[in-house]
Amino acid sequence: MAPSDEGLEFPEPPDGLLKPSANSVIAFLDEPDQAEAAVQDLIAQGFDRDGIYVLCGPKGAERLDVSGRQHGLRGRVYRLLEWLGDEKEGLFRARDHLAAGGLVISVPADEGQRSTAARILGSHGGHDMAHFGRDHWEPLGA
Repeated sequence: MAPSDEGLEFPEPPDGLLKPSANSVIAFLDEPDQAEAAVQDLIAQGFDRDGIYVLCGPKGAERLDVSGRQHGLRGRVYRLLEWLGDEKEGLFRARDHLAAGGLVISVPADEGQRSTAARILGSHGGHDMAHFGRDHWEPLGA
């Protein structure tokens, strides 16, 4: 568990270069309390606790590693490929949101779970949500 700037404990991201997993929902949150409540509700609704992670604030922006530089040649190449695709905008928005003190949560959710994950995250202030499928991504919510 990784502490937020306010001392709350959140699930840590996996090792290595962070990238959206197939079958996941990503959402931006503004306050640590929102993220804590969202994680609790997601787990209560049966989402895999071990697959959920939260990035927090400027340290989260650094961990996101938008350039891929901290993850060697493979990380830089992967980020370059993202920049060539339509994921670049979301990656930079996530970095900027984190740098401004926000949080980003990732939840494992397949096609059948994405609406439930988005509903739960939205009820806790989640915004700028997206679902990442096998070969595509799509925005969720309002």
